[in-house]
Amino acid sequence: MPYQPPHDGQYPPSQLHSPHSQSFQPQQQPRLPPPQHQHDFGQHAYAAYSKPLAHPQDNLPASLYAPQPYPPQQQQHQVNRNYAPRAIQARPPPPANNAPLHYGGAPHPQYYPVQSRNDTYPSPQQYSTHLPSQSQAQSQSQPPPPPHPPPPQVYPQIIMPPQPALHQHRSVSAVQQRDTPVPKSQPKKSHSLKHLRSKSPTKMPQPQQHPAASGKPEIDYHTLLLSLADEYIDAAHSQGTALAVAREEAETDEYYKLIATGLACLEAVLKEWKLQPRTEALVRLRYAWILYEETENDSQAEIVLSKGVDLCERNRMYDLKYCMQQLLARILYKSNPKAAMKHVDGVIHDVEGYRHTAWEYAFRLLRVTLSLSSSSQQDTAAAIHNLQKVTSLASRSGDKAVLVVSSVIEALVRLQHSSNNDSIEHAQRALATARSYQLDNKLLGIPQISTMIQMADICCSLLDYDVKKSSEKLHILQKVMDQKIGDPHWQNDGSFSIPLSHKTISPSGVEPTDILQVQNGNVLLTLRWLPEQDLYALCYFLSSVTLTAKNSQDGHKSEKYLNEGLKMIRSKFKNPQEISEPLASATARIKWRRALYCNMLLQLIFLACARTDWALARQTLKELRSTTSELQDSVDEATTCLMEYATTDIRSQPVHQQVCPQRPRRDTAILAALNSALILRDPSRPSHSHSAASKVLSTIEPYCRVSPNKYIQAAYFLISATTHTESTIQTKHDLHHSLQAATAINNSQVTCIALTFMSWKYFRGVIGEQSEKSAKAARAMARKADDKLWISVTEDLLAATLDSQGKSGEARATREQADIALLGLPPHMITHLEKDQQCFGCDRMFSSFSAMLIHLESGNCCTSRTELNSIVADYMDSDQYFRGFHQFFPFNCPDCQTEFRHLSSLYQHVEMVPECRYLDNRNNCLGELRYHLQYTL
Repeated sequence: MPYQPPHDGQYPPSQLHSPHSQSFQPQQQPRLPPPQHQHDFGQHAYAAYSKPLAHPQDNLPASLYAPQPYPPQQQQHQVNRNYAPRAIQARPPPPANNAPLHYGGAPHPQYYPVQSRNDTYPSPQQYSTHLPSQSQAQSQSQPPPPPHPPPPQVYPQIIMPPQPALHQHRSVSAVQQRDTPVPKSQPKKSHSLKHLRSKSPTKMPQPQQHPAASGKPEIDYHTLLLSLADEYIDAAHSQGTALAVAREEAETDEYYKLIATGLACLEAVLKEWKLQPRTEALVRLRYAWILYEETENDSQAEIVLSKGVDLCERNRMYDLKYCMQQLLARILYKSNPKAAMKHVDGVIHDVEGYRHTAWEYAFRLLRVTLSLSSSSQQDTAAAIHNLQKVTSLASRSGDKAVLVVSSVIEALVRLQHSSNNDSIEHAQRALATARSYQLDNKLLGIPQISTMIQMADICCSLLDYDVKKSSEKLHILQKVMDQKIGDPHWQNDGSFSIPLSHKTISPSGVEPTDILQVQNGNVLLTLRWLPEQDLYALCYFLSSVTLTAKNSQDGHKSEKYLNEGLKMIRSKFKNPQEISEPLASATARIKWRRALYCNMLLQLIFLACARTDWALARQTLKELRSTTSELQDSVDEATTCLMEYATTDIRSQPVHQQVCPQRPRRDTAILAALNSALILRDPSRPSHSHSAASKVLSTIEPYCRVSPNKYIQAAYFLISATTHTESTIQTKHDLHHSLQAATAINNSQVTCIALTFMSWKYFRGVIGEQSEKSAKAARAMARKADDKLWISVTEDLLAATLDSQGKSGEARATREQADIALLGLPPHMITHLEKDQQCFGCDRMFSSFSAMLIHLESGNCCTSRTELNSIVADYMDSDQYFRGFHQFFPFNCPDCQTEFRHLSSLYQHVEMVPECRYLDNRNNCLGELRYHLQYTL
């Protein structure tokens, strides 16, 4: 609904008077209030602020400049006690949706200090509620109560000095402005206070006094502007999550109008009023945060922060100074990452010298965050170095929670960014250090820490390919997550606080900020990770990955966990939880969820393909393409390559042409090269070349033989054994290594293929008990893998073996089982067709039109892929199947709307899917395109 301005529209920012203006000029004509459903606050209210980029990572700190409630007798100036000021009607915040989740069974977490706590500073609107009421103002004759000492930890305290008489305005109500004629005042020469000041108090000219109307105190405009800024910004942030999901242009424009108006209020306060140092520092920090998160005015934010740092340095407000330096580092990182890291290193050197241990934790963790944002190996080493420094410092200071968090982060960094084989061992050492303190009383109540430890431990077992241990650790994680459902320590923004010891910092010497807070006599360091719903969805995904090896044996539990996680994320897309946060932060969270959603869909596709459920795989792939189209350029390279691999479009994967040095890209590159070798050695393929397949295998051999990934080893040795069949000894050696690796990781599919090849290679046509045992062992592994394709192959192989031994009845029953298994497979006709399609540019023959298009797209004939796409785009009916060159998937099926990267993939889809085969007829669009290409080329 439209946002209604406060005070019934009587005080929009364009109508507010500065206390330095000359005289109050009431209007002669009746002034009507502005419409209640518009947001036009002047043409200059937001013209200087543009829309932001969508990558800030921090939430907006609320009410940084707000005063704490203060007793009336402690005010520094006398307030007009004739009546109470008008209350500002704030827009109520949206209700929090903290419904508990039920756990049935994750860019990438971020670890850095949060500057987005909304409950750190009270709202400035609380100030007005503590002013003396009208009844108290009338009892001025009574003696004042005895003074009380100021309350502890009052932060910040806004002391409003009395306005000089020269700058007072007459308080005139709206009715008086309309009904009472006021003569125009004579113009006077403007004098400043400096020129009016005299050496002798008796000769100082007295300013003209304007008695205020009875019962009407004068308006404190700077407090009103700060309140209005809160109103506008809070109203905008209450719509942040809904806008990030819906992405409506009109509502987004309205959002930025509110933000721009709030920024204008803060800017006016900084320019027109002389504030107290602490208040000015808080307003500057608030103003710079909004510029950083909501606009692209980074240079202006740097100027504001630089002045704020100087102000804090002069007044020895070190906590606020460090907060500003943290924000300044993030702003610098957007334009110059090296300068930002150098700035943080300099601040770390300063806080080390001052022995501000708590802030050293904060800046070293910030340095880790900035370093991990880069893919450089040097920055990764710097991140590990800073984490080890934090661990050592926390051990000396007795900060057990900081030590545990830094150890877990170090373990995750080594698992993700290290390329050597010792990364798992180093990660397990860091986890052992963290586990030694996890039973501490101060850590048991923080669910994020226990969850981080368990998830990192499971990742170590998965990368070590210990299926049994990873399943046991998963059971422990599920128990922990079931116990933490609805825990009060979960925060909607994903933040959590860890306690610091009194040896590190004393609570009495801390000014509460967004990073350091004081609660129950303890100083807390605030960090940010994942909110409860996202963390539970990530646990579902991790459960599915852990149980992948047993998916065909335990009733497809891996798919069940995955479906539960997908349901949770889909529900968050349809009904997102309303959180008051900036639009940029909400957009980043939604993008993270969509990235996790894509990885879950990829996992489901591979699980379906492993048991030859092609219908489920095709349906999930269609949903995956729709999701990636919403993400546009935000899809990472690894996800794109895996998606191309799922479509068997290996030619479009540039990653297989070179082996990357880092995991997981290195494993994806090796996997793509192995599939390329399988395609090249297939005699039915137009690109058949046994020598090219051998060359590809020899290229990746040094990486596969020493790879710590046992899945890669099992697949490589199996393909090598089936390709290099000249030497019997070499073939048996490769099969032995493949079976050994597959058995270690409990991979039934690779074991089934290896046993089937051995039975066909060495026991085909052999009469004896050993040949029958070999065929039955291969069939048993195929059934264990629940793979319909290999069940059919092994059943047919066993039937042939039984026939050779004279067991015709058993052979007939076995063939019937093979035929039943074949019914669940999709039609596979291209391999068995005769080569009757001649190339449009040469004399080569192909088995299908799609195979000939692959030959044309390779550029080895009369045309290339680009020229072929241009011919298609110029055809008159191309809009039915061609979406445009700028699309990631330019082609789509006119019937089922499946999208493809290449024209050959579209025709291959039409030739294989019976429901879409009619499109290739002469009277349909793709059939006409076929003849158009023939005449054009």
